[in-house]
Amino acid sequence: MKKNYTQMVMVFIGLFLVSSFSNTLAPFITTIKSSYNVNSELIAILPSVVFIAASIMNVLGFKLISFLGLKKGLIVSIATCITSSIIIFFSKSFYILLIGYFISGLGIGMSYLFLSTILSLLPKEYQKFSLFNAFFGLGGILSLPVARLIILNHVPFNYTYLIHITTLSIYLIFVFKLENTPKVNSKFAWSDFGSVLKNPLVLYFAFAIFFYVGAETSTTNWTGSFLERYYGISTAEVPNILLGFWILFTTGRVFGDSFINKIGHLKLLIISSFGAVCGIAIILTGSLKIQAFIGIALIGIMISIMYPAIQSYMVQSVSIDDVPATSAMIGVFNSLGSMILTYVIGICGNIKVSYVFIIQIFFYAYIAFVSSKFLIKHYDKENQR
Repeated sequence: MKKNYTQMVMVFIGLFLVSSFSNTLAPFITTIKSSYNVNSELIAILPSVVFIAASIMNVLGFKLISFLGLKKGLIVSIATCITSSIIIFFSKSFYILLIGYFISGLGIGMSYLFLSTILSLLPKEYQKFSLFNAFFGLGGILSLPVARLIILNHVPFNYTYLIHITTLSIYLIFVFKLENTPKVNSKFAWSDFGSVLKNPLVLYFAFAIFFYVGAETSTTNWTGSFLERYYGISTAEVPNILLGFWILFTTGRVFGDSFINKIGHLKLLIISSFGAVCGIAIILTGSLKIQAFIGIALIGIMISIMYPAIQSYMVQSVSIDDVPATSAMIGVFNSLGSMILTYVIGICGNIKVSYVFIIQIFFYAYIAFVSSKFLIKHYDKENQR
């Protein structure tokens, strides 16, 4: 029992540190552009390089799990993040910096996959996926004030990576001391990846992940523009509203596991989807600022639990041997949703910003439909007993 709790806590701490590390780039894009004297086209490559590297690891990581095992794999993942931080810290050339960020993407992708797989293989009472995602969010939120402090004090941006080198190195020492990490099948083949996809439950909910990620990303990217254009809210007010959204979103994830356990994954997904659509309806039909606040708040609370509910339902519905492949599948469809739907929704938003939220209704409808389908199937099985 103690070892399971320790491993759960180590997973949360690791995810917090990796999230802080992964969210360091965005606030410094402008700083990096001026520091290395590169044009806008070249600087735009940086985030894409990290994203592509992380996406590659979502697929290749599946084989690394079987080759290295979970503990060694996590050690390699964290060591990769530390190595990339050292390269970024000492880089004098933009192209060396590019290599550093590519390696950081590999480390981020590996770390998330290994951490989520460890959590997935712990006993069910320790599989707190909502809290797991809350720690990822907290890492991203708390990295922003650090970046702001660095910028305001005119400290070179790469000094931030000294913090990551230090914290990740300390964490790595504790990872070495971890005992009895969950064991995985060492004979995985690529065919296992395909066989997991043949499971209707995994396939349906993998697309639920795909659509959810598109909805969440579009909400965070376009809410500011929508509020300015449709409600006349000033640019200065928008950050405060978005901060409120993230506070509610993160709070929902902190307490989400309790709701998942009490209500059930599928019922909660149906309720959350309906609630999110209600929030969208409020902001699309409202005209007062208070309606915008209520709608955005409702969306933030409702969608906060959706990803962890889908994630935990998927890994708890397959055999132990299929958990690593399922975790990798979640990562792959997450990346695809970010890449494809962010682009598609961006096109819609440029035509008319309200389309961003209208299209989300169809995403949530799909999640509610799939959840209802498997809930009915569950009741049918119960009645046959």
